[in-house]
Amino acid sequence: MAHSDGRLAGAVRAVREHLPGAGGGRTGDPVQQSVTLTASAVDVLTALEDPAVLSRLLGELGSAAPHGAGVRWSFAAGEGHGALAWDSALTRREDGLRYEGELEGGSTASLDVTTSPAPRDHGLQVRLVADLPLPRLAAGALAFTLLYRLRALLVTGEVPTLRPQPAARDERG
Repeated sequence: MAHSDGRLAGAVRAVREHLPGAGGGRTGDPVQQSVTLTASAVDVLTALEDPAVLSRLLGELGSAAPHGAGVRWSFAAGEGHGALAWDSALTRREDGLRYEGELEGGSTASLDVTTSPAPRDHGLQVRLVADLPLPRLAAGALAFTLLYRLRALLVTGEVPTLRPQPAARDERG
């Protein structure tokens, strides 16, 4: 996961350099990721509406904070490069939700989440379509990371991390 996090930070740096007005723009078509899980649609959508949960899911990639009727996203661009801010409005639908708005510099972005029953009654299918002005690899990594961590949080109550965790015992023994 750490390797893809570095790629995402590099992509965010590249976006900052190529925002509209600097000769750049959208770098690809929207990316899609989906995951099947056993949580209810209400639990999934409630989690994805909460900026505190979104920040946990983003982890070292960025943060999310309440901003009016939506969320202000801040994506990490790596050491010494600051962050890329995105003010988004939240639209709720019966089958999902959508974050949409402008990044600093005027480029538009959206995250569209839909839920539906998984085939053969195997739980809930959650689909995320990310239309971000990032290279496809970085946008896909962000979408995958959000859904992977969301599933882990809803199933186990924890977000997976590679960082060392405190323990009551000596690691050497």
